Amino acid sequence: MLGLLSLVHPLPEKTLLDGSAQPCADVKETTSGVPGVHVYAFNAKKIPAIRKSLFVLDTLEWESGDPVAMRAAAGEYDRLLSLVRGARTLGYATSNGNGDFEITVTQTDSVLVFGEAKWPGEPFYYSAKVVGATGQEEVRVVLLMCSQQLL
Repeated sequence: MLGLLSLVHPLPEKTLLDGSAQPCADVKETTSGVPGVHVYAFNAKKIPAIRKSLFVLDTLEWESGDPVAMRAAAGEYDRLLSLVRGARTLGYATSNGNGDFEITVTQTDSVLVFGEAKWPGEPFYYSAKVVGATGQEEVRVVLLMCSQQLL
């Protein structure tokens, strides 16, 4: 029966990640997004080192200004960016002037979408989210661009 249905309504081979990079603090006060965000899409199952680095950054308590924690976070963030830039992606985009981006990926159970940018006064400016990309032609992704946390 499933085979017959797939002949009538074939599942898409690719999924469009239709996304927007939004500022954390102003998300409800403004409709403008964050331009110039570098957005990467990865098969989440194939990048354990990136997932681990994101977890480490999420657990460090550097927001209080503790110099030891700040140094550790800065080192881990540099490591994360090195891992991201060296890993095989499913796709890449840079957000436009409205903060919007589009990445077409092959059908994948779990896609890690990671966005990063340099932002004045912020030591770390990134966001990451895992989304499913199977059986759908389009998935909406909102990256809340924050200075310190994985959302």
